[in-house]
Amino acid sequence: MLFIGSALRGPLSTDWALRRQLEEAVSGPPGHIAEGFGRFNPADFARFVVIAGSSLMESQNHLRDAVDKRYITEDSRLEHDKLAEAALEEVTGLLEYLQSPEALRNARRARERRIASRPERRALNPNKEPRTEPEHEPRSENGEE
Repeated sequence: MLFIGSALRGPLSTDWALRRQLEEAVSGPPGHIAEGFGRFNPADFARFVVIAGSSLMESQNHLRDAVDKRYITEDSRLEHDKLAEAALEEVTGLLEYLQSPEALRNARRARERRIASRPERRALNPNKEPRTEPEHEPRSENGEE
């Protein structure tokens, strides 16, 4: 990001606390979105997208702090704030999709395809033993084993 590269040569480079907070807030959203996508579940994905949006807003707050401390100019903050706003628009669009009926239908279809392809996977590796569930003692009426 332009801000990180240019500001690290200026006074922000010595304010380790603000610098670390800003770096973490800026680098967080892509990781949150990747982790949410890896959940293969629209509701879980949406939760991580919300966190990504929160990190973007946090970075905007840190930019205001940097202006207050005279580490960057207001013009620089506005330039970077535009990038954060553009990212927030994209995150909001993704969140709206993930909460839509269409996303739930697509997730259901994908889950059905994964389940349907399981026998094919076993056929590709016939020497692999199928998983078996561990046997448990039945629970007594009071919930103890």
